[in-house]
Amino acid sequence: MYRLLLLVTLLSTSLSAQNKLEGWVTDPQGEALAGVNIYLKGSFIGTTSDADGYFKLDGLKPEGILVFSMMGFESVELALQNLDFAQKQKIQLKEAFNKLAAVTVNAGNIEVSDKKQAVVLRPLDIVTTSGALGNIIGALNTLPGTANNANDGRLFVRGGAADETAIFIDGLRLGNAYGSSLNGIPTRGRFSAQIFKGSFFSTGAYSAEYGQALSSVLSMNSLDFPLRRQTDLGISTVGGSLSHTEVWNRQSLTANLNYTNLSPYMALVPQNLEFTKAPQGICSEILFRQKAGKHGMFKAFYSFQNSNLGILRGQPDTNVLQAAQLKNNFHHFNLNYRQNIGKKHLLDGGLSFTGNLDDIQLDSLSIQQKGQLVHAKIRYQYFPAARISIKSGLEFFDQLYREEIQIGARQQDDLLGAAFAECDYHFSSDFLIKLGLRSSINQNSSYLMPRASLAYRLSLKSQFSLAYGDYVQEQAPNIRIQDVDLRAAKAQHLVLNYMYSTPKLTFRLEAFQKNYHELLRSNAGYNTNGEGYARGFDLFLRDRSSIRNLDYWITYSFVDSKRHWQAFESQVQPRFAPRHNASIVAKYWLNSLQSQVGTSFSINDGYSYDNPNLAGEMESRTKAFHSLNLSWSYLPRPNLIIHFEITNLLGRENIFNYQYSSSPGNDGQYSSMAIPQSATRFIFLGIFYTLSTDKNANQLNNL
Repeated sequence: MYRLLLLVTLLSTSLSAQNKLEGWVTDPQGEALAGVNIYLKGSFIGTTSDADGYFKLDGLKPEGILVFSMMGFESVELALQNLDFAQKQKIQLKEAFNKLAAVTVNAGNIEVSDKKQAVVLRPLDIVTTSGALGNIIGALNTLPGTANNANDGRLFVRGGAADETAIFIDGLRLGNAYGSSLNGIPTRGRFSAQIFKGSFFSTGAYSAEYGQALSSVLSMNSLDFPLRRQTDLGISTVGGSLSHTEVWNRQSLTANLNYTNLSPYMALVPQNLEFTKAPQGICSEILFRQKAGKHGMFKAFYSFQNSNLGILRGQPDTNVLQAAQLKNNFHHFNLNYRQNIGKKHLLDGGLSFTGNLDDIQLDSLSIQQKGQLVHAKIRYQYFPAARISIKSGLEFFDQLYREEIQIGARQQDDLLGAAFAECDYHFSSDFLIKLGLRSSINQNSSYLMPRASLAYRLSLKSQFSLAYGDYVQEQAPNIRIQDVDLRAAKAQHLVLNYMYSTPKLTFRLEAFQKNYHELLRSNAGYNTNGEGYARGFDLFLRDRSSIRNLDYWITYSFVDSKRHWQAFESQVQPRFAPRHNASIVAKYWLNSLQSQVGTSFSINDGYSYDNPNLAGEMESRTKAFHSLNLSWSYLPRPNLIIHFEITNLLGRENIFNYQYSSSPGNDGQYSSMAIPQSATRFIFLGIFYTLSTDKNANQLNNL
């Protein structure tokens, strides 16, 4: 009897031990995971891991599926019949990949978007930045990496010339992106900010998708679908505007018309230049959108612009004034189609055409410059898994340039093809590597350009990014028309970025190194023996929470840039690349007055220039540039906006360069003439009214 009782007890204990499963749950680094749900699939049997990751389950049979699950980690399912119950289990859970929360590369990239947290600007900022006067380029010039050249108006990025920045609309290259102007009179971006949303501005080491830009890329995406049907009217001290948006079930159409005439304004406000023809022009834009199927979108965009201006300009060694007049006609047409194919494929592409004609009259000399650019592109994106995305594409450029002067005409037609491929792989939500390759070929040469970048997130709020790339850019059309065999200029970018971002605070610190090769030289003919570099760092801080109703950002950029190029015999600092640039932008909402008061202050340490009365090259510098701008927007009703703005409020006499006589005087000195701003201040007053069934609608709602 005693032996039978002992046998039953031992058997019972053995069976109990076999029905008990215990062990620990950790992450891949061996850290204990507390609170992991552990349960038998299809039953109520289960438990959770404790603070040490330990778990124990009794009464299990060696059959069925045991599940380990925890938010933020991939679930693990184990067949009980494959487990050794006598051994303590060691279960490892891998972090679940969340594509929406995954890290992205910030090195060199500044995103303008409403969709993501880690952005620097939002579309609304473009039209509400004091001093920008509603100009996309003006707002971007308050960002890190840019140099303020207020007498020019274009983008100068990290020691690069303005033509080293390429501008795209819906992925297609835009030719003649800035309005035509005469030397010393600032230009503007050509298009209305209200039709764009979700852009990005790359200050270096940009994606393999883009090419033909030594310094940077600005890619602007047009608005997919507006919110409502509405009509917008505007009248200002410089002209008037009319815009209408029509929305149907699957189509929408936006048409803009803008007329500018500064004659009345210049009759009241003194100018530093003598205008024979005040700047005036007309601009029309049409954007049509058609939804295609469930996930497709077709867009057609057309813009026409006509402008005219004339000035009398003094010369440093004579009392004779030189007359200059410019007439410009511009067309841009852009077709774009995007289609999701299932959940893993995206196909898009399009065709664009840009035509620009400048008629220039310099005293009795007539010059006509005609440019045309055709760009065709197709891009395919494949998402085989949540962690992987692959992008590839083909594109074709045809650029025509023609010059006509009184003694004859000449023309150059350049064809260029390119292919690109790029792969993103997320090792985890916190670690991304991107590898890319771009190739291009023209009539005379071909190039391979590798690109690589990575990003690592330190915490939910901070990350590091590193990016590298090789870049080429064909010489300017007005140069290639004289020597078609010139090779393209080259650059290598290296960018290191740290970013800390919360919904209300953004801080960026970025260092960069850019090396140039085969830059254009113009001594005794043209060659591409030039070289140079640009290096430095940027700081950016934006704060939207410390003071109620106040939004401000601070930018500082240091650039050490030298080039051995053009006709210079040594490496020189380009005149468009000040070493120190800084901006402060602030916006404060006065709820009691239904108003936003804005201000911006821009400063740099002056522009280098060549003084023939001194030894050396580019050895002189103008006094520092300062500009304090102020704006006030009043909304007496949601659909009525009254906007006032004044640039260079303090009236600082900024000098950008000096023009010297062609030969020395009797004293052996070259006489000089300062090149100032075309006007000390610019004053703007505009009234904007919106008609819509939604009485709260205004011109800012679609941004």
